Amino acid sequence: MPQPKQNKEEKPEKKQIIRGLWFLFNVGWYVALSIVIPTAIGVWLDTPERFNSRPLYSLIGFSLGTILAAYGLYRMFKQFLAEQKDDEKK
Repeated sequence: MPQPKQNKEEKPEKKQIIRGLWFLFNVGWYVALSIVIPTAIGVWLDTPERFNSRPLYSLIGFSLGTILAAYGLYRMFKQFLAEQKDDEKK
């Protein structure tokens, strides 16, 4: 009786899957907090009790948060790719 052909591709190890999911989890929180915190500070500064300059500081906070998120994503992705290359060499 012929045996069924087995898939020659190895299934990803559970550790690699968890590492990828953890990376995505970290990226999501990093981006969210990088944008929300500076924007919230900007909204707080724009209140009538502070500088009453709505929407100036809100936009500055959002812009700063977006720049921080983009730079952080670049660094995180660069580190993730380096770790992947190291794992392939092993």
